[in-house]
Order: sequence, then C-alpha cells, then structure tokens
Amino acid sequence: MRVIRLFLWPVLVFLIAGMSIAYVFDSVDVSSKARGMGGAWVASADDATAIFYNPACLVGVSGRSVCASYLRPNSQDFESLTFLAASMPVRPSHNVAVSYRSFGVEYGGQDLMGESTFSVAHGMVLMKDIHSSLHVGYGLNIYSLNFGSTATMDLGSQTTFGIDVGLLGILRDRTVLGFFLKNVNEPSLGKVDREPLPQWLTAGVAYKPYYGVVTELDIRSVRGEDVEIHMGMQFNVTEFLDMRFGFQTEPNSLTGGFTVGVTPVDLDYSYSSHTVLPGTHHVSLRAVF
Repeated sequence: MRVIRLFLWPVLVFLIAGMSIAYVFDSVDVSSKARGMGGAWVASADDATAIFYNPACLVGVSGRSVCASYLRPNSQDFESLTFLAASMPVRPSHNVAVSYRSFGVEYGGQDLMGESTFSVAHGMVLMKDIHSSLHVGYGLNIYSLNFGSTATMDLGSQTTFGIDVGLLGILRDRTVLGFFLKNVNEPSLGKVDREPLPQWLTAGVAYKPYYGVVTELDIRSVRGEDVEIHMGMQFNVTEFLDMRFGFQTEPNSLTGGFTVGVTPVDLDYSYSSHTVLPGTHHVSLRAVF
C-alpha cells in the first residue's frame, strides 16, 4: 500500500497542477444558508458571509457578526473548505468585514494543492428615503495558490488580488434587487501562460411576501461557462427554527437546510444533491453580538 501511495502521489500532483486555473477560487458556496437556498443569496445575505456574495448587503447586518463554515464538496475525503468571516458597523450606515477562505486537496497525508483567500470589504448606504434605499459595497481579495511538491520538485505558488463590487436596492422593505461582480479587475495567475481567475456577475431579486418568509431568484453568469439559475425560499417555523429549500442549475441540484439556535448563536445545516457525485453536507456556526 505504501508503494502504491508513493507512486500515485506525484501523479496526482502533476494532474492537479495541469488543471486549468478556472477550476480554482470558484463560486462554491461558503454559507450554509445560501446553499440551502440553492445559492440564491445576492439579495438576501444577512450575516458576515455577505463579503463573499455581495458586500453591499453588509449594511443590513445588525451588530457584530461572526461566522465559521466547513464542508467537504460532494463528500470527497480529499477535499475540504473552511470559511471564517466577521463584520461590524464602524458608523451609522457603514459596515466593514474581513474573511479567510481555505480550500485544500490532500492525498495520503500530503497536501497537493491549497487555496487561501483573505478578503476585506466595506458596505454603505448611498441614498435612502421613506420608501427605498440604495446600498453599495466593494471588496479586496488576496488570492494565494500553492501546489504541492515531490521529493525532487517544488511546483511553486502564486499570489494575486481581485476587486469585487456590489449594489443593493430595497423597495418598501419587501422587494430587494442585488447585483454583484466578482473580480472586476480580471486577475490572473501564472508566470509564463497567465490564466484568468473565475469572474462572474450575479443579479437577483428577493421578495418578502410577509414576515418570516423570503424568496429569491438569482441568475449568475460565470465567464466561459453556461448561465446558472439559483432559486430558494426561507421561512420561519418557530422562534428557534428556520427552514429553507432551493434549486440550482449547472449542475442541477436540489438543496435544503435549517437553522436552529438561541440568540446570539445559530447552527446552520444544509444539503445539496448532485447529478453524478455524492451530495454535499454543509455546517456553519454564526453569532451576532
């Protein structure tokens, strides 16, 4: 078994190193609540994870928010994603947030590839009247990609940065329009052949027909890929329980989840199916102070 691992490990390293950069730093959901809503979150993000989905939503986060999230995409033992975020108001109608996202691939106890993203963001109210408001947000991401190494070769690492911009329009506290553009500066990685990092535009509308119920429909366009549709619903069952479900395309996936907790701490769980691979279990802890 040890001989097989010694043979397979460098092979896997070279396979991963040869993949297109388009497969790294992608749009995998970092929020369990967002996953339960089918990824439809650009207009509904209500905690520190808004730094990933739409920094303009940060203004609506009450108090100081901290989030910790963990998942293994498609239940694969060799992959894991961890996300930590915190936000706080700095003055009326201005919120800031920081986050750290780590994605890794390992085999036989050896790290084959690691992604690290450190982000800072600011959201503020641009205008507000009795019936509507307009929020704007922006963020800076520092991306670091590190490939594994063999006994004779170090496959190296690269660092770059990306800029995000988001808008949020609220009408009569019931209808919310969200827009988010990821990596507007078109960052890329590579020393010889520069490969662009994923860039996407998300536009969505959320509607709150009555208290405790939120529905949302998002359309996401990722550069070089088919347009995705994300939709979901969240509803309050009791003071201590929220339920949510959703659907997304590319790939087609049914999602669902719930939140249980007692203020100020909440536990989120969600599950998303996959047409070919196993489903994904996603757990998050959140607190607002």
